Amino acid sequence: MSHFPRRTGTVAAFPLVVLLAAACSGAGSPTVADAAPTTTTTPAALSSTTTVGPTTTAAPTTAPPSTTAPPATSTNWPQSVLGQLVVDDHPRSEGYDRDDWGGGWSDDDRDCLNTRHEVLMTEEISGSPFLRDDGCLVTGGRWFAAFTGTFVDDPRSLDVDHFVPLANAHRSGGWAWDRASKRRFANDQDEPRHLIAVTASANRSKGDRGPESWRPVDESYWCTYADTWMDIKVRWALTVTSRELSALREMLATCDGDPGVFRPPDAPISLGEPVDLGDPIDLGPSLGDGSPATDDTLPNPGDTKNCGDFDTYPEAKDWFDRYVEAYGDVARLDRDGDGEPCESLPDGP
Repeated sequence: MSHFPRRTGTVAAFPLVVLLAAACSGAGSPTVADAAPTTTTTPAALSSTTTVGPTTTAAPTTAPPSTTAPPATSTNWPQSVLGQLVVDDHPRSEGYDRDDWGGGWSDDDRDCLNTRHEVLMTEEISGSPFLRDDGCLVTGGRWFAAFTGTFVDDPRSLDVDHFVPLANAHRSGGWAWDRASKRRFANDQDEPRHLIAVTASANRSKGDRGPESWRPVDESYWCTYADTWMDIKVRWALTVTSRELSALREMLATCDGDPGVFRPPDAPISLGEPVDLGDPIDLGPSLGDGSPATDDTLPNPGDTKNCGDFDTYPEAKDWFDRYVEAYGDVARLDRDGDGEPCESLPDGP
């Protein structure tokens, strides 16, 4: 499978030197993945990608965002992206506070649909999502939950997942961001793969774990999962661990090429459970009006005659009257419905 369409949008840029400088003060220094240029201390290795975070190299508390272009594509996929990942096996786990990343979903465009419901609207696949009367909440539709490969009709059973969990982002560099940058990450809709609607059970099973310790149960999605994960890490200048990088390589080995744009499979059409109508009941022969036929009722002749089969009107009338009461004008001899068949024959009315 492949990923959701990449939108072109402006994002905040943050030179990797901040992250490298901060990480160097720990037990080990981060290194660029082996497909990258040989240097490990210059931000030039990320010159072709969009990165997000504070723009200052000082203590990142109030840094304003700046803008840069979206990541460039390359025919040397996935090495072109893997080479931009920075490995740091000493992530900073302390200091994570969920409130720093926002107390909940925001409504940045002030249309009364918060980020959760914006994602549900975007990923609904039937084209006809149902909204509450005030238009501020998605109440129905159909979604493809990619982690489990299942279709979902009730939005209450879906969570909107941060593809790279907030706590994971904190450990891999987000700890250095100011609150504004953290909240932009938490509600980022410029990159539609950043947030994804998944089953609540899958989201809670995943928690804040990376691909080294959690993968979607639908293995056909592994290629897209790894591609999306590493794109987000590069875009936001977040590091990976050696185990994380190894897991990404394993998942990318399932790809037939760059996964491209994600397109959910066609949803099956459900006809519901079969209804048991019981054994058929033999009602015996019936007449044209539905009333039961008696033993002396003539069998239905069907459409076996036309006016040319009769020499005179009385002959046609006699045949017509014989069956019309039981079966109606089965041979369609009375074209004008006045009860007189074949009126143009000799001796007609």
